[in-house]
Amino acid sequence: MVLTSFGLKNVPSNVVLLVEEDIGDVKSVFFRKISSDALAVGKKVHYISTRSSEKDIMEELNDSGVQNLPENLTIIGNFTDPVALLDMCYRRHKLCHRLYGDNAGPLHKITDSDVCIIDMFSSLFIHEEVEVISEAIESLITISREANIIFLLSADMGILPERAEKIIRSMVDGIIQFRTEYIGGKINRYINIPKMKGSLPLNKMIAYNVTSQGITMDTRERVG
Repeated sequence: MVLTSFGLKNVPSNVVLLVEEDIGDVKSVFFRKISSDALAVGKKVHYISTRSSEKDIMEELNDSGVQNLPENLTIIGNFTDPVALLDMCYRRHKLCHRLYGDNAGPLHKITDSDVCIIDMFSSLFIHEEVEVISEAIESLITISREANIIFLLSADMGILPERAEKIIRSMVDGIIQFRTEYIGGKINRYINIPKMKGSLPLNKMIAYNVTSQGITMDTRERVG
């Protein structure tokens, strides 16, 4: 998986990872690479997007080398219902009993996947209380352990209240942050991994570039 190219010795499993960005759409480029790598080795991928249609996601995945619609890929586009997500992932959750029954379509397949991407997780919970957000994370952690799934949740920094962001960061198993710096007319991009289950924190941020092939590590030493 692409995570090893960031300097991590181990690729975690059965985890919930938070992928944050201060500005931009690098998260989606990262998710396309994650999906492509997972599908290439036969893993089942569930890709949920709150801001792109199924057609748009498939076209982007085609650019990453994923041809047509593989049997082990499920895409749900323009998704806007956090309660439906909770209902599918964790039927014992207190919000789950009032909706959907057994007819919620492809969301039920989440527990059959190996990798589940939710892009953007933070936008689903903008108007929810902190307690609901923490219960959502707890639900995903439980199902990741029980069903052997890697969940990748994306968030734009500053979208949710500061307390909610801190709670999410404290609960998830790992955090990957894409940072952008503007210095003297130049754009510097860095990956920061402050937390990752099974790995020691990296001792520095990793410079990277975004190309037509996706995300590539920048090995040059930068001077501010």
